[in-house]
Parts: sequence; structure tokens; C-alpha cells
Amino acid sequence: MQLHRISLRVIAYNSRAIRSYEKSGFVVEGREREAGFVDGEWHDDIMMGILDREFGAERR
Repeated sequence: MQLHRISLRVIAYNSRAIRSYEKSGFVVEGREREAGFVDGEWHDDIMMGILDREFGAERR
């Protein structure tokens, strides 16, 4: 597909997902405070991304 960049957002309390994304090469690019309303509470969103040159770099 020749993508240059992939990004994602994950709710901050989902530490297992964040660790999984980091193991895949994604890096934290920012935090959007109180962006998600879940079960009556506001939570931060974590923005993560990976560039084409970073994908698989740890495997080389």
C-alpha cells in the first residue's frame, strides 16, 4: 500500500493496548486531555504513530 504514516488513538487507561502498540513500533506523539467520555467519566486520549521507515526497524 506504500503508506508513509499510520496513526491511532487509544484511551489512556488502556495500558495493555499502549504497550502492544509500542512493541509494534508506534510512538506516543501526544495526549488529548479529557477527550473521551466513558461510563460517566472523562479520560485522556493518547495519540500514537509510526512512519514507514520505523516499521520493522527493530527486526532488521
